[in-house]
Amino acid sequence: MQEKRNIRLLITLIVSCVALAILIYAGNREAFSTIDKQMFRVEDQTRINKVVIKPVAGGAVELRFDGAKWLVNNSYQADRQMIQILFATLLQTEPRREVAQTLQDSVSHHIKTTGYEIQLFEGDQLVKQFRVGGNASKTETYFQLPDGVPYIVQVPGYRLYIASVFELSPLEWRDKWLFNFNWQNFRALTASFPTKPQNDFTIAMQQTYFGIEGLPAADTTRLNNYLDAVSLVQASRFVQPSEFKYLDSLVQAGPEFTIRVSDIANRNYSLEVYPVTEKNTVRLARLNGETVLLLNRADREAIARTRSYFGN
Repeated sequence: MQEKRNIRLLITLIVSCVALAILIYAGNREAFSTIDKQMFRVEDQTRINKVVIKPVAGGAVELRFDGAKWLVNNSYQADRQMIQILFATLLQTEPRREVAQTLQDSVSHHIKTTGYEIQLFEGDQLVKQFRVGGNASKTETYFQLPDGVPYIVQVPGYRLYIASVFELSPLEWRDKWLFNFNWQNFRALTASFPTKPQNDFTIAMQQTYFGIEGLPAADTTRLNNYLDAVSLVQASRFVQPSEFKYLDSLVQAGPEFTIRVSDIANRNYSLEVYPVTEKNTVRLARLNGETVLLLNRADREAIARTRSYFGN
């Protein structure tokens, strides 16, 4: 008799647990279903032509489409891949859940004092504005509308620190392609080696083809490969001059070699490449006399050709 009673009690307990689990699941499902997955998105992001990212401290980043290309702070062309990543992030990020009520005030304060304000424009019209922040361990990202509560956000299917996209400096948004020339707009290139002028050379049109001045028997395959390498060279990354304490002395001593390019529109570009020494172990260069950058090994070697390289 006691055994039957125990069985009935056990069955009752199991049924109660299952019922409770169903209630909890249904309640959570209902709570999650009320979250507007579109709250941080715009209706049609293809109409966005300006994105402003305003950090609490430091200068803003303005990304603007001029009808042909994206510009960073109206100064230089933006990295097309980074623009694609930005818009993919804006399109795919969705709120996962509200920050716990007991933490909302502190998280809101954290976003307000350490985060970023994001503004999306169609023409001159502001169509979306929200704030972005992240936790100290960079494992969670928060989005918050101006008058809303903070949400933990996600890109479904991925574990990403989404805020990192908005934490980039203006230099990190810059297009890493250094020379804006191709076979259609190229006019001339001069490579100079200050300590070894015998290595200098100039590439320009020789009647109906590009050649090296004073070297009529230049290897055309090597010449074409060199021009391709220069036209495609990219910065490994742009850097702040303050990152290298010895930069001033390096610039004063002069580059190992300089490449100057001009195109048919009379635009001129220069790249000063500094020697790699025991003190300077990185591959530093300076674009147009102002922007400091790093080159990867393969790109540096490909553009460091001397006059003798082209001889047959």
